Amino acid sequence: MSLLKKALYQGITRVFSLPRLSVPLILTLGLTLGAVLSVISIASTLLYQPLQGVKNEASLQTFDYRFNMSDTLSVSYWNMNRLVDFSEHFADVGEWAGIAPSEQDVIVNNTTFATTRYDASSNIISVLGSQLLLGDDVTIESPEKYVWISASLWQNAFAGIKSVIGKQITMTNKNYIIAGVIEDVMAIKSNQVILAQQVWFIANLTKIKAQKDNVGNISNELDNLILKSANGQAQLPSQAEVDAWLEDYVTRNVDGEQVQMFMDFISNTNKVAKASSYRSNMLGETEGLLIALFAAVIGLLLMATLNLLNLFIAHYQGRTKEFAIQISLGASLTKIRLMVLLENLPSFVLAAITGLLVTGWAIRSLPLIAGDSLPMMDAIAIDSTTVLAAMAIILALSVLFSALALVDIDKQALSNNLNSSGKGIQAQSNQWLSRVLMVLQLSIASILLTASVMIAMQSYQAVYQDLGYELGNSYEIAMTVSDEEYVTQLNSFDDYGKSETKQLLDDLSRLIEQQVPNSQVIAPNYGPLSSSLRINAFLDEASGQRVIHQIKTLGAKYFSTFSIPMLAGANVSQAQIDNDEDRIVIDEYMAKLLFSELTYQEVIGKTIQMSADNSTPPSIVTGIVANTLSQTGIADPIGLPAIYSHRVRPGTTIQFTVMLPEGATVTAAMLASEVKRQFPRLTNVTVESLADVLQRQTLNQRLSLWIVLAMTALTLFLAAIGVAGLTQMTTNHRKYELAVRMATGAKQATLVKFILKDALAMLVIGLGLGFIISVFGYAKISQNLAMLPDFNWLAMATLDAALVIIVILSVIMPAWRVISSDPMQALREE
Repeated sequence: MSLLKKALYQGITRVFSLPRLSVPLILTLGLTLGAVLSVISIASTLLYQPLQGVKNEASLQTFDYRFNMSDTLSVSYWNMNRLVDFSEHFADVGEWAGIAPSEQDVIVNNTTFATTRYDASSNIISVLGSQLLLGDDVTIESPEKYVWISASLWQNAFAGIKSVIGKQITMTNKNYIIAGVIEDVMAIKSNQVILAQQVWFIANLTKIKAQKDNVGNISNELDNLILKSANGQAQLPSQAEVDAWLEDYVTRNVDGEQVQMFMDFISNTNKVAKASSYRSNMLGETEGLLIALFAAVIGLLLMATLNLLNLFIAHYQGRTKEFAIQISLGASLTKIRLMVLLENLPSFVLAAITGLLVTGWAIRSLPLIAGDSLPMMDAIAIDSTTVLAAMAIILALSVLFSALALVDIDKQALSNNLNSSGKGIQAQSNQWLSRVLMVLQLSIASILLTASVMIAMQSYQAVYQDLGYELGNSYEIAMTVSDEEYVTQLNSFDDYGKSETKQLLDDLSRLIEQQVPNSQVIAPNYGPLSSSLRINAFLDEASGQRVIHQIKTLGAKYFSTFSIPMLAGANVSQAQIDNDEDRIVIDEYMAKLLFSELTYQEVIGKTIQMSADNSTPPSIVTGIVANTLSQTGIADPIGLPAIYSHRVRPGTTIQFTVMLPEGATVTAAMLASEVKRQFPRLTNVTVESLADVLQRQTLNQRLSLWIVLAMTALTLFLAAIGVAGLTQMTTNHRKYELAVRMATGAKQATLVKFILKDALAMLVIGLGLGFIISVFGYAKISQNLAMLPDFNWLAMATLDAALVIIVILSVIMPAWRVISSDPMQALREE
């Protein structure tokens, strides 16, 4: 058997016969490779795979125009009316389009299908480059009378029959005629998961142009505009040009005295115009997360490489006599290195297989880990790019290890190697290299842990911050108003107390309490935590400043039910609500903003004029409550002051906040049939617990937290297994020396100190370098990235202390196994 064949055979048997080398290699490299390949799989899909349903990506850009209501809250100004006017004003740039995704249940033959609903402009198909598979194009006359369905919905609901054109589907108790079938369009920016089953509603831009726009309504109807240009690199309008367009748009769409009011609001609100590539806009924060993950896994791979390289050098230092004999018999260093490569190849192959298995498990777990936060999730898989990356990494590491593992082989020292006894470590061994590698490994571990703990603390604070209230067993019940005319009708009143709106909300509240046992409607609107926000503004005459604030709905038991502290005064009573008195409750932010020189008690009874034209009397402040978080999942609160009122102006969705006893539940089925019977203009009853709302809003931060914790655990694991493996190897090599010391009277504690001496020196130098790089590097990076949290010294000290403990234990435990053995037996073995 040739030397190389024998080396390959020995490599296979060594997987089982030498577990102290093969197990750390397979586990360390396999787990690290799994992390690297998982990120590569996700990145290759999101960054390079063609966008499903969007053929014109190379020609597309997106354009945002957002009003920053506070440091953490921004709202898009776009809707279909503004899209039409803006596209005409900047028609020379290219073709503009808009699309808004949402969730929608569709009924076909008494079967309900969950779908993604697209509300889009009539040029959307040509702009995106999506394919019409069947039927009429979306540019037909009066497209608002029809709907288009996706290929998946066509197959699942109609078995793919071509006679589907002209058939009907039912949504919100309305029947719609199918005009065509469009391919599944998955690459659309959305806060919810995009389903393959889709239904398209097309807006006729010509008719929309003739409609009057409510200029003051900023409701995120369209998150951004999509521009198709010749090469996708068009010079988009500047901030000044868009601001000038907005002023002109307001002037043309607002009459009389309201023009100046809107102009004041516009000039006093921070606005941001931003252009992006289509893919970058669709990915959003995911793109930055991928970059951060790449940096993290590359650091882990480097750490694992140093870890294993140290093990290999320590292992092959014990075989210098064997290599000296082979060289003296005529073998070249190249042949020896090839032999080492073949010896390690089986372990590296097993590590690659382990890495791919870990990657597959991680990808299958993505829906549980990431929820709806990751776009194009269904397309992520182990593809050829992932397999090639695994092969390339394994091959590169195999060659690197085989070259560096023999760094101690010196042809000039052959006679010394041949004449040595083989006991202990040879004098010519390069112990400095192992020490340098261990110092680098500990430094990288310290840097990775510093970054991890800072991001983890930020995510933890965002997920588990104090909301200012207790959710209890509360639910949000919502129903859709079937037509815009009814919404307008409900908002047309002079006296809220006698309005159709109040009567409708009262009737619905009674229906809910009758149909759901032991339920109590706390407010005829969304609760303290919701995806909805209502923002308004008024001019404070005393200070001359425009006050942008949240409008929240209260009930007589609202604050006591959710345990929101009342700091002064009292809540609005049920009698005052029934009499429609002009009374409100404000939060601390508003009290300090408007009445900074008064105590909270002195504020009670003061009035706030929120009507620009004094058409309604000022509202009396009845109470002051503590600040609360309307939305969570962000490190900093929205920061807008709040006014609580009992008056509700309904939109297309009517919501109720309901409290139930612990353990009780409410479902849409309990209400749907009765709502349909008594209120035929209300449809699509949905129910969601506020606990689920909390989970959904904190999903991204929880994902970030779990990823960071996994990276932290893997970093500590790599540090532990690297130090333990190196200690095991070097201690075994020094077994003869230790046995001699024990035989001549050295105590075990003395030997432990002897072994710890080198380890502590490397630990101090490694952590010192890591500390210096972490502190100064973090300070430098945080100057350019405002999203990074402040440096936390206590957290860093805690993690470094944990790393010190792990390293010391990793040194002592394997060393103790050698030291505690019988010295005479060790001498006989040597």
